Amino acid sequence: MHVGDGNWFVIDSCRFPGSKTPAAIAYLETLKINPSSAIQSILATHWHDDHVKGLADIVRRCPQAAFAMSAALEQEQFFQLVYEANESNKFVEASSTASEFADILDHFVETGKKIVSPDIFASEGSILYLGGVDESVRVQALSPSSAAITSCKTDVVAKLMTNSTTRCFRQFDPNDLSVAVQVSTPVLDLLLKADLENSDSAQLGWQAVLSSKVRTKRTSQLVKVGHHGSVNAHNDDVWSSMVDPNPLAVVTPYSRLADPLPREHDIKRIKSLTNRLYSTTWPPSSRPPRRRGVDSDIRSATKVRRARNRAPGFVRVRFSISQTP
Repeated sequence: MHVGDGNWFVIDSCRFPGSKTPAAIAYLETLKINPSSAIQSILATHWHDDHVKGLADIVRRCPQAAFAMSAALEQEQFFQLVYEANESNKFVEASSTASEFADILDHFVETGKKIVSPDIFASEGSILYLGGVDESVRVQALSPSSAAITSCKTDVVAKLMTNSTTRCFRQFDPNDLSVAVQVSTPVLDLLLKADLENSDSAQLGWQAVLSSKVRTKRTSQLVKVGHHGSVNAHNDDVWSSMVDPNPLAVVTPYSRLADPLPREHDIKRIKSLTNRLYSTTWPPSSRPPRRRGVDSDIRSATKVRRARNRAPGFVRVRFSISQTP
């Protein structure tokens, strides 16, 4: 995300199939921009595999960039157990979420940081970036809430101790700890919803964002749809009170489920709120049912079988201070 004056703010990371280069780095290089000097801020919204692949590479290549992550994981015990999980993962999977996190912590050690931790721990209301004329460009975290942080700090160590060999931190960093952000500029705002979901508690998820006393009350004209368009991240009150009517909306599909996201009813729901919905790739189809006889023949003739994913892509939105997207 270009935040003006040649400065870029990177949120999460992925790699395109067949490439070891993080997508954000590859994109900037196609624009003839030097990522090492241009990227000023890096945010890990949460530590799920589909959000962090290549993140450590970006952090290492951009020594001047401020690195931010959820304040819910601000505890020395968690960092220690990241290393423990990563050591056991080396015998299971080299490219796990734990290895990305551990690589970033290793980088902080190598650079001589007295305190091995991110530069910013993000929570509701915290400012992650200020720039532009008179600091008119602002990136503000909307989550996690204070209650989410407190809850996480009381149980994350116990969970890690009983699951220290797992490859995936999904159960240690649930979606209600995601860092959703609002980007404010002189002419429009962007709501980037990460994977933050609704909750039964008024103190968690989007319910906490709506009742927050510290978030900006400006409405957004561009929305990155939350959690791949899933209904569990949809909140009518967010759309009515935090978003302008008929916003420009972007959704990122997720194919690694038996019933991938967004589903047909998700697309219909979002399109009922805007006629300007864009997708970074074609929404994936549900996996076809397998027939026992056919499956047996295929297994006898092939070593590996996997669904072919559609080619990934991106949606680019450009605007100036005198134009809307």
